[in-house]
Amino acid sequence: METAVADLAVLLARAQRRIERALAEAYAEFDLTAEQWRILSVLLDDPGQTMTRLADGAALPAGTLTRHVDRLVERGLVLRKIHAEDKRRAVVALSPVGASAAREIRGRQQTEAVARVARDLRAVLDTIA
Repeated sequence: METAVADLAVLLARAQRRIERALAEAYAEFDLTAEQWRILSVLLDDPGQTMTRLADGAALPAGTLTRHVDRLVERGLVLRKIHAEDKRRAVVALSPVGASAAREIRGRQQTEAVARVARDLRAVLDTIA
């Protein structure tokens, strides 16, 4: 059983690299890294997230997320505010410029091939969750 899990992990890692290479043109034009695009994409789908939820959603370690969010804030693509109920936490959302860029990138990525791969991956992940 461990071999099957290892094989699945390898296959998923390879799939991620291939997909990110194929989609890189769409976000590279906006001078974004794959990690930064994942942050924008997650926030486009679910705005106003805490850093903890965003790290989980974007599949990034907390320290890495913080560095990328800092850069995105500096560029005016993301807004970071203190949580209304817990002053120790931050809430992150797309700025109007960031939302516009994210929608543009998302639109460029919506090819049939990408949609098919995404559906297949979701189905696989749903069966092992």
